[in-house]
Amino acid sequence: MARWRYAVSAFLLCCGFASVASAQNIEDGLVLYLPMNEGAGKKVKDFSPMGFDTEMSGDAPKWVASDNPKFATALEFDGASNFVMIDMEGQGADINAHADPDAGLSICAWVKVLETATDAHGQSRQPIVMKGSGAGWEFALYVYDGFAPGMSVWDCGGSGVSEPSGGQLNQDEWHYQCGVFNAEDGVEVFLDGDDAPVAAAGVGGGTVCDGPRPVFIAHREDGQWLNAQIAEVRMWNRVISDADIDVSMNTVGGLAVRPAGKLTTMWGALRQGS
Repeated sequence: MARWRYAVSAFLLCCGFASVASAQNIEDGLVLYLPMNEGAGKKVKDFSPMGFDTEMSGDAPKWVASDNPKFATALEFDGASNFVMIDMEGQGADINAHADPDAGLSICAWVKVLETATDAHGQSRQPIVMKGSGAGWEFALYVYDGFAPGMSVWDCGGSGVSEPSGGQLNQDEWHYQCGVFNAEDGVEVFLDGDDAPVAAAGVGGGTVCDGPRPVFIAHREDGQWLNAQIAEVRMWNRVISDADIDVSMNTVGGLAVRPAGKLTTMWGALRQGS
């Protein structure tokens, strides 16, 4: 995939956090940002310009102290009943506006996988971030049973438009996993800021779905559950660059972002380009 490559100078401070000036490039197209740094309670705040409402499952994931030096807390999901839900359609946000033809989809998160295959769903993967169900499947950032990172993008019926997996997540260790997609080149999956993708697949046919379902963290609505600690979840409606991945990986803690102007739809341009 032809990805944007450019230099970002002096984007880290001595403590490992990105400077505000350098981090501002990751604001562009940001439609979801959950630092998960509250440490208590049953709400997580979306720091993106969208400011979406969130809701935890009744049997809520638990707040844990992080052993990742970049952030202090995370949410731990049990792989059986815990999730966070984000309603990305229900607040009148300008997410269904006309899309830029260069738009895409990118998702990143810090994840520490504790165990795989904890659910009884029967498939060999569990989602970090997921959107879609029934006749409206859309996308997921995945962890496979063998600890391979992956990402899937589907048509509305659930057929894979592009869904590679590869590489290796070490059990009980933190990794920064990103997936990027556009309708021309398909999906690439990146791990821990490495410029080379660990998995890639072109577009295999079909039209990407723009469905009505909420976004879920650590859950797919037909029964997949991820047993992991998760923090710093971001989503953009564009293909982020290698430099963006580096900056987002090191920009943590709910850095406030400037209100955006008119944000484009996540999927309109992709449907046009499929």
